[in-house]
This record gives sequence, C-alpha cells and structure tokens, in this order.
Amino acid sequence: MPMSSAISYLPENERKKAAVIVRQSNRIKDLINDLNLASKFEYEMQPLTMKQENAISIIRQVVVDFMNMDIDDSFPIEWKTADTLTACYIHADQDLLKRAIANLIQNSINHNENGCMIYVSVDNDNNTCKICIEDNGIGASDEQIAKLNNTPHYMACDTNTTNQQHGLGLLIVKQIIKVHHGKTIIDHSKYGGFKVVLTIPK
Repeated sequence: MPMSSAISYLPENERKKAAVIVRQSNRIKDLINDLNLASKFEYEMQPLTMKQENAISIIRQVVVDFMNMDIDDSFPIEWKTADTLTACYIHADQDLLKRAIANLIQNSINHNENGCMIYVSVDNDNNTCKICIEDNGIGASDEQIAKLNNTPHYMACDTNTTNQQHGLGLLIVKQIIKVHHGKTIIDHSKYGGFKVVLTIPK
C-alpha cells in the first residue's frame, strides 16, 4: 500500500504527525538527489535528452503529482494558466524540466511549514515560454532575493543550513534552465510570498 494511502487510515492527529515525517523524509531524499545532480552539472556529466516538448503538459503533470501527495491539504496548488493556452512547445529534456518545476514547488512547501497557497502559470510570451511558480507564504527579504539571484553557488548563501538548502534547490533549477538556454529570475510574489520565473526560448 502506498505511504499516502496508509496514512489516510490514521486518526487525524496521527495523520498530521505522519505527514510531517513524510515531508521531512522527502526533504532529506531531495537534498541528497540535488547534491548528486549539482555535481553532475558542475562537471558536465549530466546526459541530456532534448526534444520538442509541450511545457504545459509537463508542468501540469508535476502539479497533479504534488496535489495527490498533499495529504493534509496544507499546500493547495492553483493552476493560473489561461484555458485558451493548451500548448507551449520548447526544446527540452522532459525529466530535467519536471525536476526544475518540482524543486520550485517543493521549495514553497519546505519554507512554509504552516502551509501556503501555490500558484503555477505558463505564458506564451513572444518567442519564449514563461513559467511562473509563486506562493503566498513567508517569502524572503530583499537581501535574500538579491543573494539568490546573484550568488553562483549555494554554499555562498550563508552559514544557515536552511538557506543553504533553499539555495541548493534553486541552484539546480538555474543549472537546468541554463542548459535549456533560458533565464531564472527570483522575486517577491504579488501574493505576498516567493516567486520564481523561468523563461525558456521556444
């Protein structure tokens, strides 16, 4: 039986405790995976499988996966993409793009322990596909955002472990978007939390 199904049979107070354990376990697993992937990118050892992909389909699948894992409904995700936009084709590695989006959604979850709303949108902007992941959580200071935008390596964030994990996940995103010849911009969200915009050429 999947972990999420087993947890659903527990009493409410035990379910909340189990959900925290599951999230913490996932954070450790993601941190190890991110360290391995960051090293592969750094030494140009990460193989790429680039082909024409519909970014909207890829991102929607990641969103659905996270919605299915939100056991206690603490992190609802709102799909803000226009109904009329059904395709945004880019030359991409599907698995890596999924990883980048998953890292950003997980980032919102990791840094908002009391829960938050997560907003995901895709825009067809001239010759680019613009992907935006933002939340209404605690956000970050101007100084933190400047550091995350400009510091090339996560270890330079500061000596705080939380910020290093924050930076590591975003480092992976930057590396992935860089190999797609795109840009990553970190900012304040109009919803009051954290925002990351990925711009990938079509």
